[in-house]
Amino acid sequence: MFSEKLGLTLLFSVLVWLGATLFFAFFGGIVLVSPYRQSFLLPFLLLEAATGIALYAVFMLFRRLDPSPDAAVRLGMIGSAVGLILDAFAIWNKDFFFAELSDEQLFAFVIWMAFAYGLYLLLPMWMAKRKMPG
Repeated sequence: MFSEKLGLTLLFSVLVWLGATLFFAFFGGIVLVSPYRQSFLLPFLLLEAATGIALYAVFMLFRRLDPSPDAAVRLGMIGSAVGLILDAFAIWNKDFFFAELSDEQLFAFVIWMAFAYGLYLLLPMWMAKRKMPG
């Protein structure tokens, strides 16, 4: 039982990371704005809002597959750890993962990433506190 839940959690963790990484590999040149520009804040906030909505949907789906009370919190914690480890590798190998991004866009990605992992950790705790159906 424990290993089955851990396996599902690890699978979702890798899929969330892969989805985000592929999104920025393909669309990062369009959605990432240099953090040095005055116009950075609005696109950044819109991107984070979209990230929050996507994560909420992932947590709701995950809770349908694993109805245990701590499922979303477990995914948030394990998913963040797995994603951070994989992102460290991806950023280190930026020429492979993010070849089309400028250094400023990569910096914007890292800023997005730090905020997004905060959402990944906090959103399931908020959902658990609010006892959202799912």
